Amino acid sequence: MFSASVRAAGSCDLKVEGLKPEVVAPLGVERVEVTRVFDGDTVLLADGRKIRVIGINTPELGHHNRPIEPLAELAKEKLKRLLLEVGVKRRQMLPISALLRVGGDVKDHYGRTLGHLFSAEGENVTSRLLVDGLGFHVAIPPNLWAADCYFAAQQKARDVGGGVWRLPYYGAKLASEDSLKGGYQRINGKIEKLFMSQESIWIDLVGNVTIKLSRRDSKYQEGRVLKRILDAYENKGVERLPAIEIQGWMVDRKRWGSKMVAKIQKGERNRWQFNLRHHYQWHFISAN
Repeated sequence: MFSASVRAAGSCDLKVEGLKPEVVAPLGVERVEVTRVFDGDTVLLADGRKIRVIGINTPELGHHNRPIEPLAELAKEKLKRLLLEVGVKRRQMLPISALLRVGGDVKDHYGRTLGHLFSAEGENVTSRLLVDGLGFHVAIPPNLWAADCYFAAQQKARDVGGGVWRLPYYGAKLASEDSLKGGYQRINGKIEKLFMSQESIWIDLVGNVTIKLSRRDSKYQEGRVLKRILDAYENKGVERLPAIEIQGWMVDRKRWGSKMVAKIQKGERNRWQFNLRHHYQWHFISAN
């Protein structure tokens, strides 16, 4: 049988007893065969499913004419080792047996299956990669199983400056920089203003970045940061808040069409937008 068990700080493994080949329905855990490792967070299964591992974003290997990012090869090789090492005996080749727990949102917008991946012995590959600093924690509702474990693993790497946390390439950029780009980013900035609508909360940072909080995710966004921001807003003091850091995917609004481009050129809208879906995505840089 399988059961979820936190074995160590920053990890969220499956406790495996009487390992059997069939699907275990109660937890939605199944045995699968991994035939290819594309990078640190994507694998191919023998049944044809392409799995995007939940909870982590690892450095990119340079697809679509983009350069290979630092630590990308290391993240890929680490994922391979986690799957190939079974007890004291090490398997040298794929395919290899693994365990999969599919997420609440089954697929991403690329058609990949979203799931938590484990070695045949139940070791959680996401937490192992995060604790080595080989990626950034991602918390996207409703796929939040083990999110606390993953966040703790990231914090361990961050505390010791491991992996991505020691390289300037992955350092946070200021919201006021001219060289910002889309994709997964870490951004620092001071809050300039806040606007509320029935559907969203919009937070503009000094510079050219806007944070969007959709109210449909409100139960996941609640936390110390949002409470302090809303309290400051009520007291007309958001500009006195300390700077915040946010990590996640940043979107270029210039791709939304000519009307938005015109608003950006007139200074009516910021060019870059973060969609904040979980409170693990941001924190105050100082406690002032």
